[in-house]
Amino acid sequence: MSNPYAEIFYKEFKRRFINEKHEQSGWQTPPKMARFIKDFNKFLTKAIPDKELHINADGYKIEPKEFSFFVLGLRAQMIAATKNLTNISEKDTRSPEIIEFFENVKELCIDSSSKLYEDFDYDLFSYNHATRELELCEDIPETSTQNMFFFGVNRSNRQNMEEVNYFFNHASKDIFKQKQFDDVSIYSVCIPKCFPEEISASTIMKTITEPTRFNEPERYFAEENWSHYIGKDLAFDEDGKVTEGSRHTMEELQANLRNLKIFSYCAGACSAHRCLNALQNIANQLYDKKTVTKLWQNIDVVSFAFPLEAEKTLYHHVSIMCNDKDLSNPETVIKTNFPEQYERLTLNASDTDSIKIHNSKHSKYIALELNKDAPIYDHQGHDISRRINNRNGHRLQNITAQSAYSQNFAVLRYIMDCCLQNKPIDDKKLIHIANAPILCKNKQSER
Repeated sequence: MSNPYAEIFYKEFKRRFINEKHEQSGWQTPPKMARFIKDFNKFLTKAIPDKELHINADGYKIEPKEFSFFVLGLRAQMIAATKNLTNISEKDTRSPEIIEFFENVKELCIDSSSKLYEDFDYDLFSYNHATRELELCEDIPETSTQNMFFFGVNRSNRQNMEEVNYFFNHASKDIFKQKQFDDVSIYSVCIPKCFPEEISASTIMKTITEPTRFNEPERYFAEENWSHYIGKDLAFDEDGKVTEGSRHTMEELQANLRNLKIFSYCAGACSAHRCLNALQNIANQLYDKKTVTKLWQNIDVVSFAFPLEAEKTLYHHVSIMCNDKDLSNPETVIKTNFPEQYERLTLNASDTDSIKIHNSKHSKYIALELNKDAPIYDHQGHDISRRINNRNGHRLQNITAQSAYSQNFAVLRYIMDCCLQNKPIDDKKLIHIANAPILCKNKQSER
């Protein structure tokens, strides 16, 4: 069976480049571009075996900048196209061919930039409650206090802290200003500024299809910032094996893990999952797996726009998503990454409530109605809430912006309160909060 995304990529390449504008007799494709086209043709052959689709770019002068825009926009094309595709499944969105193709795209991105390297390190910033700004974290987080680690899609730029703070506050919006966080140490985990989406796309696909996987950056992060949750004075060799240190008592271990809280978004949730995999690898070296499995449920993870399947987690996971009930603006990112989960969770016109809850193993999945009247702002400060966009439902502000006067913010605040107090979430209360009278109506009449 043909993969619909392959034909979409093929048609877009032909539309952009194989035309009269680019035609130039005798022109030969440059080496890096030729390498991509070779991989592209290999992908087309595997993904659409019943059609003879082939790219021959010789004779067409494609400028490097144009080519880069096409390559770096492949994931965005895939997500945008998903809105109009019916009956897509994991076989389409996670096929071995498409994963291999994006892995090749990632390699091309790495090879094409001197600023990129495959094994990158995360930067950790600490949040100052008084100034409400981030500072580069110099100290190891204390296990005796509650620590909330925010894994977002924020890029790190140590040389421009104003930019780091702007994007953190834009994403997290009002949630960390709530009184419930006054005694909580908050940290922001950032990826390198130069890390493009195509590398992230490959990593996301690998995380979904290989859920126990982690990379060197996650191992380094876990060793440097989280290993003291698991043991005392731990030291590691270059392969991540514990060489020194001692265990905690069961009481200490349980208390430590209860103080490890995570709030994550999209690719950041993917990073958080891999970091927890790396931490679990450390724990498995010190304690028996039955103990680790039991204790891991003390870790709370709240994620938005990344509903990792329940059987792939051991920690306590609450996953949230938003979408239009009339499906005019579906959450296409989740639909692309998790098509089956999306079909089970998404709210539609026949649902009488503004919330849908599904409980499974260690995970709770929550779908919320997108509040079209709530102001959502892009990075330039423009109100884009009423503009149809493939990623409107994907925006973190749908649950973090108090100024939206949305029940979604109240739902998140309740979930976070349960998370911080280590208490179970009451589904009836969740439903009550989500279905309360729309808060924005009174506010709108005051304008």
